[in-house]
Amino acid sequence: MNAAPRPGSGVSCARAGALDGVRRQAQPQLARGTVDPSLEIRDIILVFQASDAQQKASEVASASTQQNDTVVKLNSDMADVKTTLTNTAVNTQEDQKRFAALEGAIGHLKMSGDLRLRFEPFWGGGPANGPAPQDRFRERYRLRFNINSKIDNDFAVGLTLASGDLGDPVSTNSTETGFFTRKPIAIDKAFGTYTPHALKPFSVTAGKFGYTWLRTEMVWDNDLNPEGASEQLSWNFKHKFINHFAVIGFETPFFEVSGGPDSYMTGAQVQTGWDFGPKIKLTADAAYYDFANADTIAQNLGQTPGNGFATQGIAGTGGSNFGFGGNSLSNNFGVIAGKRVFASKYGIVDAIARLDIDTGWKRWPIYVLGDFAQNTRACSNLGTFVAAGVAAPACSSQDRHAYWGEFQFGQVKNKGDLRLGYTFMRIERDAVLSAFNFSDLRQPTNVIEHRIEGYYQLYPHVQVGATGLIGRQIVNAQSPTLERWLKRWQFDTIYSF
Repeated sequence: MNAAPRPGSGVSCARAGALDGVRRQAQPQLARGTVDPSLEIRDIILVFQASDAQQKASEVASASTQQNDTVVKLNSDMADVKTTLTNTAVNTQEDQKRFAALEGAIGHLKMSGDLRLRFEPFWGGGPANGPAPQDRFRERYRLRFNINSKIDNDFAVGLTLASGDLGDPVSTNSTETGFFTRKPIAIDKAFGTYTPHALKPFSVTAGKFGYTWLRTEMVWDNDLNPEGASEQLSWNFKHKFINHFAVIGFETPFFEVSGGPDSYMTGAQVQTGWDFGPKIKLTADAAYYDFANADTIAQNLGQTPGNGFATQGIAGTGGSNFGFGGNSLSNNFGVIAGKRVFASKYGIVDAIARLDIDTGWKRWPIYVLGDFAQNTRACSNLGTFVAAGVAAPACSSQDRHAYWGEFQFGQVKNKGDLRLGYTFMRIERDAVLSAFNFSDLRQPTNVIEHRIEGYYQLYPHVQVGATGLIGRQIVNAQSPTLERWLKRWQFDTIYSF
């Protein structure tokens, strides 16, 4: 009973102190024999019970304090969570607004493009009474990437990047040659179009743009994109005999100089559409192209160094003009004061008629197209040579006509589609400007050419095809030598995206 508590016995200091007090009170009574010894045991038990109650009360108070602290902390944490959620919601709304604005801007963009791989062999050609030229084989590619965006109901813009020789306006082909050097990519189109919704028949396009008028490659090559501006008034009529009528004007500068007259082409086209029933449609259009100061074309076409730059844009020694290549110069010309001058001026009337026939088989439509062009100003520049005291070049005013007849059967829109075609071309020497028409002819003018073609849609975005071009120059007083037919084949694989 008198033993001290052992360390680690679990009795607290408070309980040990209470026990010692009971002992001190009980010891005198025990010595006199007046106290029942069991009293000490009861007191000790009471002390232990009181101590346990006090400890439990302290533990409860401590737990209550901890619980209050926990509740306070939880309340604080909840407040932080609410603040965080509020900030997150605000930030999310701002992000959503920014994303919606970005999505709206990107959503207007339409991107597309194509890659064409071509194998192109040549054989034949040359004077019929001479040795045949060596066969030629080359590989080429064409890459184009388009971005178009409708800004709102009234305005749209477009951009096209394309491969090809920088100095060749009539081709986007890059020949796989030049010792593995890098090939250029350049701006092929950059334009804006305004179509006011308050005046729906009217629209205007400016910049470097695709043709706004109907034409064939007899006058304008497919790869050439004019520069300047074009305006249009156009109406379409449903269920009417005349279902389309449009008037299109264009102003296209092609050589601007700091001093002296600029060179440009202005013109207009009237378009009509005719409905001959559910299966036959006719398009009949007439255009006039008026070229001002066209002699600058002769002075710069294919000049290396000549008057300006080489075909690839490399500076030449002749001055600051830009010399371009591609088509050869096959129009009549002479030389005055060291500069080329055309024998003709160029005011070209171009009439096109196209007949579309629904055969009843959706995959096998037919269209037949005829194009006739005449230079109304052939040989009209001869007076320039007389005034300069220079002998005029040979020029026949009869060599002013051009003819194009085309037949196409089928289409290439869906997988498994097939299109077959044949085209006949006869282009007299001064009928059109040789700088800007079909670049794949035997020569641009004074030529007869046959074209046969077949294209097959192998997959939804993959097309294969073959084109044969068989041509020779027209035999006349200026070109009396008969040529062999030059045979040129083009085997294409076209990937679109």
